Amino acid sequence: MNLSGNAIRQRIFRTRAEDKLPHGITHQRIYIVPTRRGLAFLMALLIMLLASVNYSLSLGYALSFLLTGLFAATLLHTYRNVAGLQVLHASGDTCFAGQLLDFNIQLGNPGTQVRHGICIHTRSIRGNGKRLEAEQDSTFTVQLPTHERGMLELGRLTVQSDWPLGLWTCWSYLHVPLRGLVFPRPESDPPPVPASGEGVAGNQQKTSQQGDVSGLRAYVPGDSIGSIAWKSAARGQGLQVRTFDTQTAPAQALLNLQQTGIHSLEEQLSRLCAWVLAAEQQQVDYALQLPGEQLAAGQGSDQRKQALTALALHGQPSIPAA
Repeated sequence: MNLSGNAIRQRIFRTRAEDKLPHGITHQRIYIVPTRRGLAFLMALLIMLLASVNYSLSLGYALSFLLTGLFAATLLHTYRNVAGLQVLHASGDTCFAGQLLDFNIQLGNPGTQVRHGICIHTRSIRGNGKRLEAEQDSTFTVQLPTHERGMLELGRLTVQSDWPLGLWTCWSYLHVPLRGLVFPRPESDPPPVPASGEGVAGNQQKTSQQGDVSGLRAYVPGDSIGSIAWKSAARGQGLQVRTFDTQTAPAQALLNLQQTGIHSLEEQLSRLCAWVLAAEQQQVDYALQLPGEQLAAGQGSDQRKQALTALALHGQPSIPAA
């Protein structure tokens, strides 16, 4: 069989992201070597055997051979703990820059034996061991720290276990193009959401009344009876009306880079992100205009997701379809 250099590298190092889900972990993709604890165990066995030979200790022979058999048996148990697992589903979540981005990987155990101490980790993040019941599925979460907006790729995954005694470690690599989306970090104290002059008659403003009382003022004919402070009237202070803290929000907001009033692109996107969140909280229709992309006015979860996605990917290189 004639293999090219690229084919040999791909077969040895599995450099291509080519695994399709669901994916079964078979013996062709399983690696197993002794751990540091296992190597120390082997060294102790060797010293014990040499001492037994030197001093003709039959009990030492028996113990050495017994522990050697135990070492060999744990190899089989460690291998069987990983072999046959199935990677059923994998997905990346979304977050804001500075938060942890979750990647969820669903493992299935189709066999009748319980799997112990199964870990999923990346090159830099190591997960905790988890127990998989027989014929059950379980979801593992890998969290990556984020610092910048954009698409974040998880990279190669490792399904690993060193059960039962930690003498052997068995693992298999998983190559799935798994990505999560990182939104810009919203500005902590942004200015009010700007109003749009288009499509809004007279640039109308709508006011939302909060529940906090800011003070009292004298009653004026026409004021609502429900806002009269009757306790003050009972104390002989005359008719007074409660006043409330109010916030005004534009009936429609037009969001673009120019309205931010700043020059740094990342700061502009951070302010726009904060405005999108504020507009959603105030239930204001908002439109988003970016160079090469325009989002019509609206509100709701779909509008929010589209706006934040546009901000996250603005100016970023295009990502090929997975």
